[in-house]
Amino acid sequence: MKKLLLATATILAGLTIAGCSDSTVASSTAGKITEDEFYEAMKETVGTSMLQQLIIEDVLTDLYGDKVTDEVVDKQYATEEETYGGAEAFEYIMLQQGYTAENYKDTIRLNLLIEEAVKDKTEFTEEEIQAAYDAYVPPVTAAHILVEDEETAKDLITQINDGADFAELATENSVDTATAPNGGEITFSSGEMVPEFEEAAYALEEGEMTTEPVASEYGFHVIKMIEKPEKGTLEEETDTIKDQLLTAKLADSAAIQEVISGIMQDANIIIDDKDLATAMDAYLAPKEDSAVEESTTEEPAADSSATEESTTEEPAADSSATEESAVEDSAAE
Repeated sequence: MKKLLLATATILAGLTIAGCSDSTVASSTAGKITEDEFYEAMKETVGTSMLQQLIIEDVLTDLYGDKVTDEVVDKQYATEEETYGGAEAFEYIMLQQGYTAENYKDTIRLNLLIEEAVKDKTEFTEEEIQAAYDAYVPPVTAAHILVEDEETAKDLITQINDGADFAELATENSVDTATAPNGGEITFSSGEMVPEFEEAAYALEEGEMTTEPVASEYGFHVIKMIEKPEKGTLEEETDTIKDQLLTAKLADSAAIQEVISGIMQDANIIIDDKDLATAMDAYLAPKEDSAVEESTTEEPAADSSATEESTTEEPAADSSATEESAVEDSAAE
């Protein structure tokens, strides 16, 4: 669903302001570099990939632009801003990776257009839905207190058993800065947490708490199960299952390539500049000859898996001001 390198966005700005002109871009004792020279150099190095992206964006906007409005983009931006610790922290992360708010929103827009395209062109079979349903485990809500040493965790368990409030102790003691303000609460699905945490949490019934500290790579956890819903019928869960299947497809660059290729082949694309004539070959060539490429639309990398998983990676949350939940498993794990 996502993936646009800022370098590409920056290049786009350069290509659009540059024209066939003798105006000077830079000069030195060796001479001047004109806008025309600068443009030609950029055209040779990134022109093909940039044109490819522009064509894809134009075609998808024509088809799905009514669904990806400014309001939708702004809402997504606000969600990500909140996820990474608020406006100031999010701006810092973007600046670290070369983004501005404007070109990051452009990234979001393109990613959402791709998501709409994949959604529009994808149908799941009854067999696929049934298999996904059989493996489906509903999201649960738990609370945890993360501390650095086992003795502290044991002491907290004793305090809770003696009547202390779990949420208050989590707020006061947990080193997981993402969940501590909410009394340690976190909602997650199977596969989103480190294995030790997940195994211990799913073994609990609603209202139960671990009797011993749970060790993980992050420290020691005291875990309480808040809400553990039963899985609904296939009919009740079908929409959720389809969303999960779509998310998986959006994480598959080959699947995205196939969808975009089909759309591009119907778009009557004509490239007049012979120097850029091959820009769309990866999408317009016969399917058996098409190379499967990685998506050209990459967002800033995230250290932890976002629940909005798509093909998108979000701004890296390794800043202390925007620390993700310490118990979330890395997308690479």
